[in-house]
Amino acid sequence: MSEGERLIKKCLATKVELTPWPYQIINDTFSDEAFAKLQQGCDTNLKLDTTKLHHIFPDQYKEWDIDFYDETVDICTNLLRNIKELVGVYPASRSYENLGVNAHISITPKLPYKFHIHHEGLEKIWSAVTYITPEENVGTKMYQAQDSHSYIKEAPWKRNSTFIFCGQQEKTWHSYESDQDCNRITLNLFIQKTRKNKCFMEFADLGGSTKSIILRDKPRGSNL
Repeated sequence: MSEGERLIKKCLATKVELTPWPYQIINDTFSDEAFAKLQQGCDTNLKLDTTKLHHIFPDQYKEWDIDFYDETVDICTNLLRNIKELVGVYPASRSYENLGVNAHISITPKLPYKFHIHHEGLEKIWSAVTYITPEENVGTKMYQAQDSHSYIKEAPWKRNSTFIFCGQQEKTWHSYESDQDCNRITLNLFIQKTRKNKCFMEFADLGGSTKSIILRDKPRGSNL
């Protein structure tokens, strides 16, 4: 079973929790071998001294010595093949015609950096965040409103676990940060409406056969 097939199987078999809004938590997302490779690459090569949020896109993995490109292609391809099933387990989701997968490794700086409470970008229909490193940190905080006083619970930080939800306007309020004196590193997968200024895995009709391709354009504001 490939890493993408494994992820789909786990998503479809995992219960959707409903409080404070629908979400899933998957444990042991990837095989031990695959995750160890991803974690080692991040631990060794992504020790950035930064105060800004950074994204490492799949076609940048090689220059950062992250050996997870083939797995990312497989994961994105399987996500695209199973969009209907993935969002179908949720009571509500957004809907767009032209969809792709925005896949990247996210590096959140140590405190005092905090990403504000938000309900998820309107272009996203399905979001998944896999916690990579360090061993202990803050997961994803969930709220009832865009107000820190409405905090309800936290999806706990655990290596190789994944927090998943379908963004809903004015409902899926959440935030994240690092509580350690080090960066917080995750693998982010977003099924979303295609935008030319992002890195996407899409399906394209090439010579009559359906294949997956990567479209790459450095995001605005990136200094990598």
